This record gives sequence, structure tokens and C-alpha cells, in this order.
Amino acid sequence: MQHTRPRHFYEVFAELARGASDAARILHRMLAEPDAVTLLMDEMSEVERTSTAARDELVTEIDGATVTPLDREDVHQVASGLAGLVSLLRQTARGVQDLGVTQTREAARAMAELLVSATGCVEKSVAEIRKPGVLVEVRVEMERICEAGIEVYGQASAALFAGSPDPMEVLRWKEVYDALEHALTQSRAVQNMLSSISLENR
Repeated sequence: MQHTRPRHFYEVFAELARGASDAARILHRMLAEPDAVTLLMDEMSEVERTSTAARDELVTEIDGATVTPLDREDVHQVASGLAGLVSLLRQTARGVQDLGVTQTREAARAMAELLVSATGCVEKSVAEIRKPGVLVEVRVEMERICEAGIEVYGQASAALFAGSPDPMEVLRWKEVYDALEHALTQSRAVQNMLSSISLENR
């Protein structure tokens, strides 16, 4: 049996949460600096690689650990949820690259900025997972962020069809907006999961 320190699990959780924040910041830069997309995509892929490796290592340790800070199922859920969020952000970034976005749009930057804030909430939730009261407060902030994202998404999607738009531009940017909105929704889902686990283990 491995004698994995309970503290080690929290350290890996924190690493995975930082990965999500890093991925969101890179995505924001991609939408603000289209000329740097290829270089930033390389950075994004490295963040995902590191996060996946950390998750896989932790999941492997769970069954052999003598002590875990949470139920083994909860440890697995947290690790998989955080790493999955990083992977989703990487997929979103890949979509931006594949669509050949060559210009910036304020709405896309605004949604990406909200995504940075949302992953910040996830990171704070991980740091304070042993304090359910704090996570309730973070959850309120996450809801505010997602509501703002829905508003930006609705306005941006409507604006795409105003006037006589280029159909290809409409399709390209609608896909970007959809992906960003989905990433925000998934960030909220991960934060909700963290809140539930925190309450269950108080």
C-alpha cells in the first residue's frame, strides 16, 4: 500500500485548478491576439498535457493510498472534472484555430474574460474546498459571471445576423460564441460539483 499524504491530493487539485485558469487566460489571449494563435496553441497543448498527467497519476494513487482526504470516488470526480475542464478549454482553443479567426471581436473577448473569472472561481473553490461556507459565496459569484456570459452571448449572437452579414462569418463566429458559452457552463458545473463535495465532507 502506498502511503500517500492527504495533503498531496490537495496539491494536485490545486495544480489542476491552476491549469484551468492558465488555459482560460491563453484562450483569452488567442481571441485578443489572432496573429499569435499558433504559438498560444502550443502553450495550451502543454497545459493540457501537464493536467492530464497529473490527473492520471493521482487516479492511479487513489486505490493504493492508505489515507485520502475525501472519499475515493470524490477524489476521482474532482481530478477528472478539473482535468476535463482543461481539455474542454483546449478543444475550444483548437476550434478558434481551425476556424481561421483572423480578427478580434469585443463580444468574444468579453466572454473569454468572463471565462477567466469563472475558472478563477473554480481555482478558489479548490483552494477553500474544506470551507463549505466560502464555496457558497464563490457559487454566488459564479452564477453572476454565467448570467453575464449569457447576456453577452445573446447580444453577440443577435448582432451576427444584423444587416447583410457574410454567411461564412456568421457561421464562424457563432461557433466561437457557442464554444465559449459551453465552456462557461462547464466551469459552473465543476464549481457546483466542488461545492457539493465540500458540503458532503464538512
